[in-house]
Amino acid sequence: MRSTRRKFFLMGGIGAWLMGRSQLASAQSLTSRSVIPQFQRPTHLGTTFSPLQCYYLGVDYKAAFREICQLGLTRIRLGAYWNEIERSPGQFDFSQLDWLLDEAHRNNITVALAVGMKVPRWPEFHFPGWVSDRYDTKSGDIALDLRSPAVADLSLKFVDKVAKHYRYAPAIQYWQIENEPFTRLEIAGGRFLSPDFVRRKVALVRSSLWRSQKILLTNAIHLPSPKLSEDLPAFQDSLAVADAVGFNVYTKVPWGNSGAYLEPEEAFWDQLQSWQREIVREGREAWIAEAQAEPWEPKQLVANDRADYPSASPRRMQLLVDRLARSEYSTVLLWGCEYWYWQKWRGNWGVGRSASRATQH
Repeated sequence: MRSTRRKFFLMGGIGAWLMGRSQLASAQSLTSRSVIPQFQRPTHLGTTFSPLQCYYLGVDYKAAFREICQLGLTRIRLGAYWNEIERSPGQFDFSQLDWLLDEAHRNNITVALAVGMKVPRWPEFHFPGWVSDRYDTKSGDIALDLRSPAVADLSLKFVDKVAKHYRYAPAIQYWQIENEPFTRLEIAGGRFLSPDFVRRKVALVRSSLWRSQKILLTNAIHLPSPKLSEDLPAFQDSLAVADAVGFNVYTKVPWGNSGAYLEPEEAFWDQLQSWQREIVREGREAWIAEAQAEPWEPKQLVANDRADYPSASPRRMQLLVDRLARSEYSTVLLWGCEYWYWQKWRGNWGVGRSASRATQH
């Protein structure tokens, strides 16, 4: 069964450091007890942080972010949530994102800011109520921007406002345009965006870039092996316009509600390595925008009813990051830092700390 990992409506904990590129290539090897002499760390190791996920987990986002900033990470991806910033037409509230950016800068952490109608965390597309009430934002077989040109125009205006507001923000080094815009994910209602629309948005943001700021685009890869009819065009469209191209790597996700899990096959890792070489050959930066570091479990949007799960552990995270670093991805962003803080809140901060120690040389 092929699937992108978000198909399963899952979120939660700590789970994946990839192993050496020539070692234990199958997904099952992530559970191996074999000893790797020395873990390798990518040039930039970071995470994605979302106040929305803190809300799902029931923890204070400011307290969580302060703790995450002390873990020794060098990059953090944040999202400019349309539904939070422009709750009413033309009325903008940047206070939450202002605080996060200031805190990151205070801790010498650089930021990749995701902007658009589709940014990290469920429900993927974050429309203000006044947009979804008036216009078609539902699923369909045609790119959303083509079906709803009014929504596309409003999204462009929102992104322009965000870009101008944060143009000189010292923490921001990268602007991510949408999140996996070309991938049709069931968790996102099958909605996707057209390459032409994404190019327009890239051009809009690029016109506001300050100094050495760059453009990032991200893509999903099907599990258990790539579906090149979808994955390859998405990669090529991203490579054509971005300064950095990122992939989202999940190593253990449920196979529906069967109790089994989907894990990457050898072809998955081979394709990831091949695309890394192509990105570098084209003079771009090769990123892993999401490396699984939280549990993905059946029938759970947020898996948080116990301390550990089959799909996530600090050891899996170590092995995942090691493998990605050996595949020469220069930036690896862990997915699930909010879960680490939730573990502390539950009295299990050792899980988060072990994840932090795993990130050190």
